[in-house]
Amino acid sequence: MLKNWNYERKQKMVGFSFIVPWLIGFGVFTAFPLLYCLYMALNKVNFVTDHLEMTWLGLDNFNKALYEDAEIPNKLLQTFQQSLLIVPLIVVFALIMALMLNSKFPGRAFYRAVFFLPVMLTCGNLISTLTSQGQGSISVLQSGTAAALVAGIGGSLGETLKVVLDNFLVILWYSGVQMLLLIAGMQSINPSTYEAARIDGAGQWEILWTITLPGLMPFIFICVIYTIVDQFTASFNPILEVITHHSINISTGYGYASAIAWLYFLVILLVLLVVILIFRKSLGLTVQRKEKRA
Repeated sequence: MLKNWNYERKQKMVGFSFIVPWLIGFGVFTAFPLLYCLYMALNKVNFVTDHLEMTWLGLDNFNKALYEDAEIPNKLLQTFQQSLLIVPLIVVFALIMALMLNSKFPGRAFYRAVFFLPVMLTCGNLISTLTSQGQGSISVLQSGTAAALVAGIGGSLGETLKVVLDNFLVILWYSGVQMLLLIAGMQSINPSTYEAARIDGAGQWEILWTITLPGLMPFIFICVIYTIVDQFTASFNPILEVITHHSINISTGYGYASAIAWLYFLVILLVLLVVILIFRKSLGLTVQRKEKRA
């Protein structure tokens, strides 16, 4: 049978064989738990000695989370507002530092390692400990104008801004991977493009806006997607605390917690879809430029 296959078909099968282990791992460790979580969300889950007892409820857990429990929509809104503030902050900081670390200066490799070091050191438990002790803040951001601004805004947005200010340093520590991606993106831009721009009399500011940023758009898009997923699963995320609380609460249990988790999952998918639509035009323009150069 294999002898009758052409070369192209054989190459496709070779490529498919490389992703089979990933497909098996995805099915066992991601797809199955996700579907089982959805099944639990449709049931009342009770612990009975050595197993879980399921009582079918249908969409009751989802209706309770959306219409009866006012805490869930408020926490979802607070989480969305928090991410809306944090994601641009991390991406912009990573872009600025990538521009600086991509330039040539003595000790560049050392400084790159220093800025990437928090990615390897800040595990979930360490981040939780630092935030609980208030070690992720900058004192100047907790007093004076910043404190007055938070007090003046008030409401859920004020609480969200306070969380961002209280964890400002920790938030910046999350920019290591994005910084590395953006540096790789800058090095993928053809140096001859910069040389041609300098010959035409373009300054650094014009080069940044006409060459560097357009060329980095695919990498900025990846950074935004990565940051959104990373921040929606951060330890100081408000809705995750609610999910954890209900999962150990006897009166609600895993079923209700799973329903909240699925609502949260759908919110994340919606946010990612909006980001894809926002970047679609800029990514299309980048592809067109590359095709014209080719």
